[in-house]
Amino acid sequence: MTTTHDHYSTETSLRLRAERTGASVRRVPLYHDGADKSVEEIVDRVTRAITPQTRVLAVTWVHSCTGVKLPLRAMADALRPINAERDERDRVLFCVDGVHGLGVDGTTLPELGCDFFVAGCHKWMFGPRGTGLVWGSPIAWKSSTATIPTFDDATYEMWMKIRPEAPVPIGATMSPGGFHSFEHRWSLNRAFELHQKVGKQAIKERIHALNRQLKEGLAKMPKIKLYTPMADELSAGIVCFDVEGMPAQQVVDRLRQRKIIASVTPYKTLYARLSPGLLTSPAEVETTLAVVRALAT
Repeated sequence: MTTTHDHYSTETSLRLRAERTGASVRRVPLYHDGADKSVEEIVDRVTRAITPQTRVLAVTWVHSCTGVKLPLRAMADALRPINAERDERDRVLFCVDGVHGLGVDGTTLPELGCDFFVAGCHKWMFGPRGTGLVWGSPIAWKSSTATIPTFDDATYEMWMKIRPEAPVPIGATMSPGGFHSFEHRWSLNRAFELHQKVGKQAIKERIHALNRQLKEGLAKMPKIKLYTPMADELSAGIVCFDVEGMPAQQVVDRLRQRKIIASVTPYKTLYARLSPGLLTSPAEVETTLAVVRALAT
């Protein structure tokens, strides 16, 4: 089961998996107007949609189509009693695409309560393109199997019979072998070190403050429709909106003419999108609001 708000990558991955295994995929809506939703409403929609046949719940932490941030911990807590009544092999695995939450919210991965967490590291982490991570809980890893050979030294030496057989850590088993972009992987350490040095809580507070400043400013404009929730618990670093009478691409083009970088949501429904980040200043947010205000007059 997945949602109607997820990205092409999630949707296509699940479709290909279903074609390969004969499983079915259901897509359920969690909200219609993201700016007017509550944690309880979203969690209720998820739990009511789960059936005895559901084995995977695949969601995106922060929706790049609306800026809505899902309450993962509350969703995980709601799944716990459902899984408690099932055999281990029938439990619902909670899988999360976390690319727009990693590097924004200061939560540690185990605290989120999901089984698998997958994210690229080139966005909010400031890592090189082509880098990412897959995190899994101990219970979740038991339900998965490797599909690509690892070139972990110990594993390879056991295959060559120059080392005795022994258990291999799951991280080594699940890391594909071959030649990789090692320079990118090595430099990724610096990205994580930056976040640790600045402090995850400080980064979270700054990004949320900047996005709150932007949302509050947009909400005061009469010809602006804001789609991203105001509450921090349901939003992160993406703000989606419409300017009355102006297509999203035109809004983005007009902003770019004023040297303000925005984007159009890459979905069937198009919104203009702004993402104040760690390197953005409050003054730049005010400048952006002034330009948008001029567009809406």
